[in-house]
Amino acid sequence: MPGAKHRPTVGIIGVGFLGQCLVEGLSKLNRTIILSPRNLKRTAALSKRFNCTVAKNNSEVVAKSDLVILATLPKDITTTAKNLPWRKNQCAVSIAAGIRLLAIKDAVQPAKAFRAMPISAVRLLEGPTAFQPNDERIFKLFDDLGSAHPLEEEINFEIASIFGAFYGYTHALIDEASNWAEIHGLDARYSRVLVSRMLSSAAANVIENNSDRPRKLLDDLLTTGGITEAGLKVLDLTGGLQKWQQALNSSLNRSRKLE
Repeated sequence: MPGAKHRPTVGIIGVGFLGQCLVEGLSKLNRTIILSPRNLKRTAALSKRFNCTVAKNNSEVVAKSDLVILATLPKDITTTAKNLPWRKNQCAVSIAAGIRLLAIKDAVQPAKAFRAMPISAVRLLEGPTAFQPNDERIFKLFDDLGSAHPLEEEINFEIASIFGAFYGYTHALIDEASNWAEIHGLDARYSRVLVSRMLSSAAANVIENNSDRPRKLLDDLLTTGGITEAGLKVLDLTGGLQKWQQALNSSLNRSRKLE
């Protein structure tokens, strides 16, 4: 179509679970996708299901892609990316935790290097993704997959990336709450959806009123002697809420050890 914007071809090197989620999301956006051949059983299935191209090797992925997502294990990111036919103005996006931008730059030069932390919800086009540094092409990619959250400073990205772990924790929270309801006789599927909708509604409220601390929003809806206050007292007295920051610190420390 004359005048239509070019839609970058996306290559994915390392098609594990998160790589598969990216394929599912990108296919809903009708993106052209080229996959690395490792794990042929998985890539062949994805190719058949989502009409992706499976390259002969990683060099072909890079040669035929405008934007390449490096989705291998953190320990393999730099060694996998080295000596591939990277070119100027090409984008190389590492989605591995803990690996510094400088190490990625050295491995993919003269391409432009990025770090990003997508989550599995990109398959639903609902994934918020922090990335660094900012670039219109990367913003567009992740905004289409949910929402894009650019950062310029690596230290800020490091902190924001830990919310990928937080996303994982919330599944455990949903499991605890819904299991409580199931024990009391509520249907499992009903309780899981209802609990999840409650979290989604709370998140929407915080986003809409993001100039206020979430705790203030909570205080606004509390009724003295009410059911919410009763539960909060248990969490406060047992240090249940503070454990969340301890968990985030643990994930941050683990990320720093992956360098």
